[in-house]
Amino acid sequence: MIAKARSISHGSISIDYITRMGMAEIVKLNHLPKDVEVGAWWAHMQAHQLKFQYKRSKHRPMKNFMIRIEISPAREETEGFTLGNWEKLAEDFIKAFDSIDLSKKTGRTSAAGTNIANSQYIVSLHRDSKSGIVHMHLDCNRIDMEGNVNDDHDIGIRATMAANEVTRQHGWVQAEQRSYENKERIALDCMNALEAMSSFSWDVYVHELTDKSYDLKLRYDSNGVVRGYTVRMGNSIYKSSELGKGRNLMPSKIESTWRNLHPLTSNENQPHSGQSNSPRHTVIPQPKVMPKAERPIYCLRKVDVDGHTYSIEIPEKALDTMKDEVTSFKVNDETADHIIDVALLLFASYIGAATSMSESCGGGGSSPSSGWGKDDEDDWEWAKRCAQMAHSMVTTPKPKIRRSRGR
Repeated sequence: MIAKARSISHGSISIDYITRMGMAEIVKLNHLPKDVEVGAWWAHMQAHQLKFQYKRSKHRPMKNFMIRIEISPAREETEGFTLGNWEKLAEDFIKAFDSIDLSKKTGRTSAAGTNIANSQYIVSLHRDSKSGIVHMHLDCNRIDMEGNVNDDHDIGIRATMAANEVTRQHGWVQAEQRSYENKERIALDCMNALEAMSSFSWDVYVHELTDKSYDLKLRYDSNGVVRGYTVRMGNSIYKSSELGKGRNLMPSKIESTWRNLHPLTSNENQPHSGQSNSPRHTVIPQPKVMPKAERPIYCLRKVDVDGHTYSIEIPEKALDTMKDEVTSFKVNDETADHIIDVALLLFASYIGAATSMSESCGGGGSSPSSGWGKDDEDDWEWAKRCAQMAHSMVTTPKPKIRRSRGR
């Protein structure tokens, strides 16, 4: 079983998603009314937050009022589960999650534990449309029923540790072993797909694996050549470089792998040594195959904010434009790195995370307005604008609070 967690600001949107506008299967409601519309649950959470606002007035204003958790057991681990079984699994996870002490790691006494069990939360079930694998979503109020804040520092690590503990309690296979087994299974299916092909074709390769309930995404360069791909299995995604032996399923090696599986077929048109008495045939030139439409090369960048890792895909040229813009700001290397990370988050529309990161770097610039977003512009101009906004957010110092002296 694996689990992911992060704190978010868009509570209403998240609840709409995990309940799929009231169409998902609700596993449990904690300290929330059952006889109301889906949209009212976030309103109840907000009312609870306002009730204890006085407790937080002396601290920096909170921006992320909700904890969002995704819990993904393997298919065989929950086969035959009833709604009651899912509820018990959610409660086991919450108990483990609350009990983990991260105070030494974070240097914060507040990270000694959380109190999700005594907080408002919603647990729902989602079923993957292709694989049919079921996973749980949990949206929880950051403010517990006693008015205290559920700590979100290194919350992603807390979720992983909780998942490992529940896995141990149930006698299931740990995530590392599960990942290894998944890669082995995918690699075997990939090799079977190659073996079934009379000639190598990316279209056939994708079709063969899609039939086995995998989801493949190919990455092309500007000439339409496949340079990378990922395979999604349930809720896990693996890169081609992680599969096979000696990375033999990577795009640069996969055709050679196919030829090794079809030695007779691949050698039919190879020239033979020695003279041949058979008459020579005139070779008719084939029409030149035009490359596919230009597709940008994408880079995958990861940015860590408040214990959560954000994976951001950005066109290589857009990233170069962003870096060039940051270079013109005349800041030191450390600040430049912070600006690029904030700009990447803005590029992917993770505005809350960008704001949180800029503040953790000492910045106090204004966050993007409610109308912030990509206009009718290409990725390069958008990347440049994100860099400019990130520069303002990171380098503008926080305003000093002037206290008046009493007479």
